[in-house]
Amino acid sequence: SRDPGNTQARHVLQRLDARTRPWTVGAAYTRDTFNDEREPWQESALTIGRETPVGSLLVRGSHADRFDVTDRQVEVEFYPSFRPGTYAFIGVGVGSEKILYPENRVSLDLYQSLGRGFEVSGGYRRLGFADTIHIYLATLTKYAGNWMLTGKAFVVPDNALGDAWSYHANARRYFGAAGTSFIGAGYSHGFSREEPRGNGDLIRVDGDTVRGQAELDVTDRLRLSVSGSTSRQQREQREPLWQTTLGGGVTIRF
Repeated sequence: SRDPGNTQARHVLQRLDARTRPWTVGAAYTRDTFNDEREPWQESALTIGRETPVGSLLVRGSHADRFDVTDRQVEVEFYPSFRPGTYAFIGVGVGSEKILYPENRVSLDLYQSLGRGFEVSGGYRRLGFADTIHIYLATLTKYAGNWMLTGKAFVVPDNALGDAWSYHANARRYFGAAGTSFIGAGYSHGFSREEPRGNGDLIRVDGDTVRGQAELDVTDRLRLSVSGSTSRQQREQREPLWQTTLGGGVTIRF
């Protein structure tokens, strides 16, 4: 709790959780509303996770309703830790209707601590729609006491329209007995969501988004999360589109 960026401490905590509270189950819900006449977007997810001595394993089932269309996706995510300060994120997903979610999704990230509270990562996303979308990203994180400051950049190469860039900045303040509860705020230019998961998250817009988020350990076994954001997206010869997103979730450890 005194030094959230301490890689050795995080490595030890992961091994302790794998012994004492290895399982988690969770549910989350997100609703997007707009200032024009379109219907709200809704997305819900159920997850089950397992802490292991080498990393966290998570299975997520998602359900989305957008534009009077329904789609579902199942994902498996793994966060292997190779040594203190070096770990990865590996994810694969499959969509059912192949409309809102991609037919298949692959995610890869590699994280490395540089010392003095700095951490860098590089990653890749492959979203298998009718036209496969490739996304490359880089992240720089600085831990300073109970603060975590993050800058992230995405690029989607496109030979016809030109590369699409998206930038994200976030700040979190950790607190609580275990130092894992946090409250945070962020700003994005480009994609309104930090982690594009479906076709609605990949629309090329000149947009600006501000967001807030909090995750709180209510007890040793119960964790609650809330989030909210508003995004202003420019449109040619039309008024800007405002998109407001509200979400919440609950996780139980046992």
